Amino acid sequence: MQEKLLNEGYIILRNFFDPTIVKKIRRQAEKIFQLQFDYFGYDESFDSNMFKLFSEHQEIFINCGKLIQTGLIELYELAVDKKLIYELKKLGLSFPNLCTRPVLFFNHPKLAKEEIYYKTPPHQDWPSMLSSSDSVVVWIPLVDVNDKNGSIIVWPKSHLLGVLPYKIVGGFAKVEIDGESIQPELQVGDILIFSTLLVHSSGDIIDNSIRWSCHFRYTNMNDNKFLKMGFPNPYIYKPTIKE
Repeated sequence: MQEKLLNEGYIILRNFFDPTIVKKIRRQAEKIFQLQFDYFGYDESFDSNMFKLFSEHQEIFINCGKLIQTGLIELYELAVDKKLIYELKKLGLSFPNLCTRPVLFFNHPKLAKEEIYYKTPPHQDWPSMLSSSDSVVVWIPLVDVNDKNGSIIVWPKSHLLGVLPYKIVGGFAKVEIDGESIQPELQVGDILIFSTLLVHSSGDIIDNSIRWSCHFRYTNMNDNKFLKMGFPNPYIYKPTIKE
Protein backbone atom coordinates (compact mmCIF):
# COMPACT_ATOMS: atom_id res chain seq x y z
CA MET A 1 0.00 0.00 0.00
CA GLN A 2 2.83 2.39 0.76
CA GLU A 3 4.30 1.82 -2.70
CA LYS A 4 0.93 2.49 -4.36
CA LEU A 5 0.52 5.68 -2.35
CA LEU A 6 3.98 6.82 -3.43
CA ASN A 7 3.41 5.90 -7.09
CA GLU A 8 -0.25 6.76 -7.63
CA GLY A 9 -0.73 9.37 -4.93
CA TYR A 10 -3.72 7.66 -3.37
CA ILE A 11 -5.02 4.38 -2.01
CA ILE A 12 -8.50 3.08 -1.25
CA LEU A 13 -8.96 0.85 1.77
CA ARG A 14 -12.24 -1.03 1.51
CA ASN A 15 -14.20 -1.88 4.67
CA PHE A 16 -11.55 -0.20 6.80
CA PHE A 17 -14.00 0.99 9.46
CA ASP A 18 -17.05 -0.66 10.91
CA PRO A 19 -19.92 1.09 9.05
CA THR A 20 -21.89 1.49 12.28
CA ILE A 21 -19.11 3.65 13.74
CA VAL A 22 -19.01 5.85 10.65
CA LYS A 23 -22.80 6.15 10.45
CA LYS A 24 -22.89 7.23 14.09
CA ILE A 25 -20.91 10.36 13.19
CA ARG A 26 -23.54 11.39 10.68
CA ARG A 27 -26.36 10.59 13.08
CA GLN A 28 -24.80 12.72 15.81
CA ALA A 29 -24.35 15.60 13.38
CA GLU A 30 -27.96 15.22 12.27
CA LYS A 31 -29.14 15.44 15.88
CA ILE A 32 -27.76 18.96 16.13
CA PHE A 33 -29.81 20.04 13.14
CA GLN A 34 -32.83 18.07 14.39
CA LEU A 35 -32.98 20.21 17.52
CA GLN A 36 -33.62 23.24 15.32
CA PHE A 37 -36.07 21.33 13.12
CA ASP A 38 -38.10 20.47 16.21
CA TYR A 39 -37.93 24.05 17.45
CA PHE A 40 -39.34 25.40 14.17
CA GLY A 41 -41.85 22.55 13.81
CA TYR A 42 -40.36 21.11 10.64
CA ASP A 43 -41.84 17.68 10.02
CA GLU A 44 -40.70 16.68 6.53
CA SER A 45 -37.84 14.33 5.60
CA PHE A 46 -34.44 15.15 7.07
CA ASP A 47 -32.99 16.36 3.76
CA SER A 48 -36.09 18.47 3.06
CA ASN A 49 -35.78 20.00 6.52
CA MET A 50 -32.11 20.78 5.82
CA PHE A 51 -33.02 22.61 2.63
CA LYS A 52 -35.83 24.46 4.44
CA LEU A 53 -33.63 25.55 7.37
CA PHE A 54 -30.95 26.81 4.99
CA SER A 55 -33.53 28.74 3.00
CA GLU A 56 -35.44 30.22 5.94
CA HIS A 57 -32.81 30.54 8.69
CA GLN A 58 -29.42 30.55 7.00
CA GLU A 59 -27.52 31.96 9.97
CA ILE A 60 -28.90 29.26 12.27
CA PHE A 61 -27.99 26.63 9.68
CA ILE A 62 -24.42 27.94 9.60
CA ASN A 63 -24.29 27.99 13.40
CA CYS A 64 -25.24 24.30 13.47
CA GLY A 65 -22.46 23.55 11.02
CA LYS A 66 -19.92 25.48 13.06
CA LEU A 67 -20.82 23.59 16.23
CA ILE A 68 -20.48 20.28 14.41
CA GLN A 69 -17.05 21.28 13.08
CA THR A 70 -15.89 22.63 16.42
CA GLY A 71 -16.77 19.88 18.79
CA LEU A 72 -18.57 16.80 17.50
CA ILE A 73 -16.96 14.27 19.83
CA GLU A 74 -17.44 11.27 17.54
CA LEU A 75 -15.68 13.11 14.71
CA TYR A 76 -12.59 13.74 16.83
CA GLU A 77 -12.62 10.18 18.11
CA LEU A 78 -12.41 8.83 14.57
CA ALA A 79 -9.56 11.20 13.70
CA VAL A 80 -7.39 9.63 16.43
CA ASP A 81 -8.65 6.07 16.01
CA LYS A 82 -5.82 3.66 16.87
CA LYS A 83 -6.37 1.55 13.76
CA LEU A 84 -6.16 4.62 11.53
CA ILE A 85 -3.03 5.97 13.22
CA TYR A 86 -1.38 2.56 12.92
CA GLU A 87 -2.20 2.53 9.20
CA LEU A 88 -0.66 5.97 8.74
CA LYS A 89 2.54 4.77 10.37
CA LYS A 90 2.61 1.76 8.03
CA LEU A 91 2.35 4.21 5.14
CA GLY A 92 5.50 6.00 6.29
CA LEU A 93 4.28 8.75 8.60
CA SER A 94 6.48 7.74 11.51
CA PHE A 95 5.23 10.62 13.69
CA PRO A 96 1.72 11.45 12.43
CA ASN A 97 0.12 14.60 13.77
CA LEU A 98 -3.17 16.30 12.93
CA CYS A 99 -2.20 19.59 11.28
CA THR A 100 -5.74 20.96 10.93
CA ARG A 101 -8.97 20.37 12.78
CA PRO A 102 -11.11 17.45 11.61
CA VAL A 103 -13.85 18.64 9.29
CA LEU A 104 -17.27 17.30 8.38
CA PHE A 105 -19.05 18.39 5.22
CA PHE A 106 -22.69 18.13 4.16
CA ASN A 107 -22.86 19.26 0.55
CA HIS A 108 -25.67 19.98 -1.89
CA PRO A 109 -26.45 22.85 -4.29
CA LYS A 110 -29.48 23.72 -2.14
CA LEU A 111 -27.21 24.16 0.88
CA ALA A 112 -24.79 26.64 -0.66
CA LYS A 113 -24.83 30.30 -1.63
CA GLU A 114 -22.17 29.68 -4.28
CA GLU A 115 -20.94 26.64 -6.20
CA ILE A 116 -17.57 26.73 -4.42
CA TYR A 117 -19.32 25.77 -1.18
CA TYR A 118 -20.49 22.40 -2.46
CA LYS A 119 -18.24 21.69 -5.44
CA THR A 120 -14.53 22.35 -5.11
CA PRO A 121 -12.39 22.97 -8.23
CA PRO A 122 -9.30 20.88 -9.05
CA HIS A 123 -6.82 21.80 -6.34
CA GLN A 124 -3.98 20.65 -4.10
CA ASP A 125 -4.23 20.81 -0.32
CA TRP A 126 -0.52 21.23 0.39
CA PRO A 127 -0.31 25.00 -0.33
CA SER A 128 -2.91 25.67 2.35
CA MET A 129 -1.13 23.43 4.85
CA LEU A 130 2.62 23.79 4.21
CA SER A 131 3.02 20.41 5.85
CA SER A 132 5.48 17.54 5.50
CA SER A 133 6.36 16.24 2.05
CA ASP A 134 4.60 12.96 2.86
CA SER A 135 1.50 14.52 4.46
CA VAL A 136 -1.83 12.96 3.61
CA VAL A 137 -5.55 13.54 3.65
CA VAL A 138 -7.90 10.83 4.88
CA TRP A 139 -11.26 11.24 3.11
CA ILE A 140 -14.13 9.27 4.63
CA PRO A 141 -17.62 9.09 3.13
CA LEU A 142 -20.45 9.12 5.68
CA VAL A 143 -22.87 7.95 2.99
CA ASP A 144 -22.25 5.77 -0.07
CA VAL A 145 -20.82 8.07 -2.76
CA ASN A 146 -20.76 7.80 -6.54
CA ASP A 147 -21.02 9.96 -9.65
CA LYS A 148 -24.63 10.87 -8.80
CA ASN A 149 -23.96 12.56 -5.47
CA GLY A 150 -20.56 14.00 -6.31
CA SER A 151 -17.97 11.53 -5.09
CA ILE A 152 -14.44 12.91 -4.92
CA ILE A 153 -12.44 13.02 -8.18
CA VAL A 154 -8.67 12.43 -8.19
CA TRP A 155 -5.94 12.74 -10.81
CA PRO A 156 -3.61 9.74 -10.32
CA LYS A 157 0.13 10.53 -10.24
CA SER A 158 -0.51 14.29 -10.22
CA HIS A 159 1.32 14.49 -6.89
CA LEU A 160 4.54 13.73 -8.78
CA LEU A 161 4.27 17.15 -10.43
CA GLY A 162 5.02 18.89 -7.15
CA VAL A 163 3.36 22.15 -6.16
CA LEU A 164 1.57 23.44 -9.26
CA PRO A 165 0.88 27.09 -10.11
CA TYR A 166 -2.40 27.95 -8.48
CA LYS A 167 -5.00 30.65 -8.05
CA ILE A 168 -6.86 31.07 -4.77
CA VAL A 169 -10.56 30.49 -5.41
CA GLY A 170 -12.82 30.37 -2.37
CA GLY A 171 -9.88 29.37 -0.19
CA PHE A 172 -8.78 26.55 -2.50
CA ALA A 173 -5.49 26.43 -4.45
CA LYS A 174 -7.14 25.92 -7.84
CA VAL A 175 -4.87 24.44 -10.50
CA GLU A 176 -5.06 23.64 -14.19
CA ILE A 177 -4.64 19.91 -14.78
CA ASP A 178 -4.69 17.64 -17.81
CA GLY A 179 -4.77 13.88 -17.95
CA GLU A 180 -7.19 11.20 -16.88
CA SER A 181 -9.08 11.45 -13.63
CA ILE A 182 -11.06 8.84 -11.73
CA GLN A 183 -14.16 9.13 -9.56
CA PRO A 184 -14.27 6.11 -7.24
CA GLU A 185 -17.45 4.69 -5.79
CA LEU A 186 -17.02 4.40 -2.05
CA GLN A 187 -19.27 2.82 0.54
CA VAL A 188 -19.62 3.65 4.20
CA GLY A 189 -16.64 2.01 5.90
CA ASP A 190 -14.26 2.62 2.98
CA ILE A 191 -11.59 5.31 3.25
CA LEU A 192 -9.50 7.16 0.68
CA ILE A 193 -6.00 8.26 1.66
CA PHE A 194 -4.15 10.60 -0.68
CA SER A 195 -1.10 12.83 -0.82
CA THR A 196 -1.72 16.49 -0.06
CA LEU A 197 -0.06 17.18 -3.43
CA LEU A 198 -2.58 15.06 -5.34
CA VAL A 199 -4.93 17.12 -7.47
CA HIS A 200 -8.56 16.43 -6.57
CA SER A 201 -11.99 18.02 -6.78
CA SER A 202 -15.64 17.42 -5.96
CA GLY A 203 -17.95 15.80 -8.46
CA ASP A 204 -21.30 17.14 -9.62
CA ILE A 205 -24.27 16.44 -7.38
CA ILE A 206 -27.06 15.54 -9.76
CA ASP A 207 -29.46 13.75 -7.41
CA ASN A 208 -31.39 15.20 -4.49
CA SER A 209 -29.36 13.63 -1.70
CA ILE A 210 -26.85 15.36 0.56
CA ARG A 211 -23.24 14.21 0.31
CA TRP A 212 -21.84 13.71 3.81
CA SER A 213 -18.11 13.22 4.33
CA CYS A 214 -15.37 13.92 6.82
CA HIS A 215 -11.73 14.74 6.15
CA PHE A 216 -8.62 14.51 8.32
CA ARG A 217 -5.18 15.92 7.48
CA TYR A 218 -1.97 14.52 8.92
CA THR A 219 1.62 15.72 8.72
CA ASN A 220 4.78 13.81 9.62
CA MET A 221 6.70 15.59 12.36
CA ASN A 222 9.82 13.57 11.52
CA ASP A 223 10.04 14.95 7.97
CA ASN A 224 13.33 16.85 7.58
CA LYS A 225 11.92 19.37 5.09
CA PHE A 226 9.06 20.14 7.44
CA LEU A 227 11.56 20.58 10.27
CA LYS A 228 13.68 23.00 8.23
CA MET A 229 10.55 24.97 7.33
CA GLY A 230 10.02 25.58 11.02
CA PHE A 231 6.73 23.65 11.30
CA PRO A 232 4.56 26.33 9.64
CA ASN A 233 0.84 26.36 10.36
CA PRO A 234 -1.07 28.72 8.06
CA TYR A 235 -4.44 28.02 9.66
CA ILE A 236 -5.74 30.69 12.03
CA TYR A 237 -8.59 29.96 14.42
CA LYS A 238 -10.01 32.91 16.30
CA PRO A 239 -13.40 33.98 17.63
CA THR A 240 -15.34 36.78 16.03
CA ILE A 241 -17.41 39.31 17.94
CA LYS A 242 -20.45 40.98 16.46
CA GLU A 243 -21.00 44.61 17.42
